Amino acid sequence: MKTFRKERINGWGYYSRNLEKVFRPERIKDLTELFCRGNGTFLARGPGTSYGDASINSDGINIDITRLNKMLQFDSESGVLHCQSGVTLHDIVKTFHQKGWFLNVTPGTQLSSVGGCVACDSNGKNWKGGSFCSYVNGLNIMLHDGNIVYCDNQHNPDLFYATCGGMGMTGVIIDVYISLKKVSSSYIDVETIRFGTLRELFDIQLESMESHEYIFSWIDSHKEGESMGRGVLQRANHCNDGELVYREGKKIPVWFNLPGIMVNKYLVKGFNSIYYHKAKNSNRQRSHIKGFFYPLDNFSNWNRIYGRKGFIQYQVAIPTNDAYAVISELLEIITKTKLASVITCIKPLIKSMGLMSFPIDGFALAVDFAHNQKVFHLLDSLDEIVVSCGGRVYLAKDIRLNSENFRRMYSESLEQWESIREKYNVRDKFSSLMFNRFNIN
Repeated sequence: MKTFRKERINGWGYYSRNLEKVFRPERIKDLTELFCRGNGTFLARGPGTSYGDASINSDGINIDITRLNKMLQFDSESGVLHCQSGVTLHDIVKTFHQKGWFLNVTPGTQLSSVGGCVACDSNGKNWKGGSFCSYVNGLNIMLHDGNIVYCDNQHNPDLFYATCGGMGMTGVIIDVYISLKKVSSSYIDVETIRFGTLRELFDIQLESMESHEYIFSWIDSHKEGESMGRGVLQRANHCNDGELVYREGKKIPVWFNLPGIMVNKYLVKGFNSIYYHKAKNSNRQRSHIKGFFYPLDNFSNWNRIYGRKGFIQYQVAIPTNDAYAVISELLEIITKTKLASVITCIKPLIKSMGLMSFPIDGFALAVDFAHNQKVFHLLDSLDEIVVSCGGRVYLAKDIRLNSENFRRMYSESLEQWESIREKYNVRDKFSSLMFNRFNIN
């Protein structure tokens, strides 16, 4: 019987580096034996790309599923891949892209595992595609007693919808059936548009929804006044011509944690200004899929740029009708503080099927901050604005949302989700620092 050992684990934002119990199963049998012993609480985790404390269990055992990474079957007619949950997006792209397949929806890194993307119901630049779980046809999940249950939208659908976006609190996802997208080229047609105001951005986004599958915009988080919300939008579609070629490429290493003082308001303001003025409008440029979808993957350990204390990302979804007014209010407050870093983004969303999934019909605002106490106070005040309009915080990126606001943001489905966990007897069996913070066990 494999045993656990104490290791330092943390979220991608460098939150928590405490010694925790880690168990690394190499076979499903290892997991079954662990659960049959029934000691304490459990939580599955992949490569650790969620930013905060969502994948850390300090009360029990952290189950590292990265060795459960087998491709089990692929149907070349339908594009349905059956794989274990520890398979990474990098594994999928590397294996299938040259054969003419790609992910329908992908977050901004290839390092994430399939199980993690299901648990977080990840979203990306494909606003039309929805979220990751929109293409999950079914999955097998192990409950606390070692039993494996298959679920999809017809078999145990309540468990299926509770697991999609359920942040690992319904069990350990063993394997997943996921639909891939047929593509004929490794390249994306990208149009770049520089805009001068937030109003201009929203007008361009609405116009782009009719014609473009991918929409993503960067915002200058330090620009106030009439030019507040200026930035650069990219809208794109897959090319219909061109070769299918996978590029691994060399990564630029970040060898150590940079001094925390490096991310300061003067450097951020200077970078933002240079980036904005350097951007040029272009009708069409070809970009390889890796460069378009995973630009930060070109840097290994890019989170070290923020220093030893790490960073916080505040990502919120705002309903469509209030999106412009609310995001304007949020940006006005953020730009005045000068606390935001160089990464601030806005993109459209459509509602996901998962009970606890983040995406709603509306727009997402994501802002990175270097870690400090001033940021915590700022975000607490922003939460009130988000709650009042029916918005919500993205749990996969969160580190500090309080229990009251969590319950208000997810009130529409929280009671149903908890009753499903009660039905399958997984309450008190799966735990994370995040849900401890929310007073949910």
